[in-house]
Amino acid sequence: MQSPPKLSFEELTLRNFSPHTFASVTHHLYQTTLSLIDEFMTMLDHWTFERRSHSYRVAHLALAIGKEMELSHRELFVLGVGSLLHDIGKMRIPREILVKPGKLTEEEWSVMRKHPDLGADILKRFPSLAFARDIVHQHQERWDGNGYPQKLKGEEIVLGARIFAVADSFDAMTNQRSYNQVVNGPEAVREIVRQSGILYDPQVIRHFRKMGDPMVWEHRFRGGEENFLPTIFPLEGFVGLFSEPVPEEGPPAF
Repeated sequence: MQSPPKLSFEELTLRNFSPHTFASVTHHLYQTTLSLIDEFMTMLDHWTFERRSHSYRVAHLALAIGKEMELSHRELFVLGVGSLLHDIGKMRIPREILVKPGKLTEEEWSVMRKHPDLGADILKRFPSLAFARDIVHQHQERWDGNGYPQKLKGEEIVLGARIFAVADSFDAMTNQRSYNQVVNGPEAVREIVRQSGILYDPQVIRHFRKMGDPMVWEHRFRGGEENFLPTIFPLEGFVGLFSEPVPEEGPPAF
């Protein structure tokens, strides 16, 4: 007796899933992915000297810049999640390097510079988060080509990573970290503008400046941490990723 032809995953789901079942499975996938992100954030909290509040602030500021640039809902969703997960590769960096109180040696820096590659590798293993991979992989690239790990230059860098670079630098300058002297918002903006065309995309800088005085808006990105994750990873944004066919590795970054 001849065995029936083997069906593809798509054929099996189309044959057996009702619209209600599709909706239920998608919701379960969303909740699972949301929990996975939260677990990643918790692991980073315990592994690095920084806390998730940094990632939340950067993601929200990146989204504010993206809205100023009139990005689509899909692009904003990818930007927010990519910014949130930018440091995920640090989970594979030895903790003694991450929390070292003094300056890193060149050998230690060579290890630290691997974290974008490691982060991209982690996300490649999770199809429901693979859409954020390019931003994570390129978040340390710089407009003039002197970043890492690929030394990409200008528009070779995905737009989300170029927006992230501005948001991350502003947050780093205006919040206490182990290696910096804190400056106020206007000083941070002046320094970032000074590096336009060197570290940062001039187009992104123009829209960042349109946001106005940071003394007016920067308070919006502080506090209320318990409510931040659902706003960065909303259900409608996740479902929107699947509104058109995507490659097997996940929805594309922008």
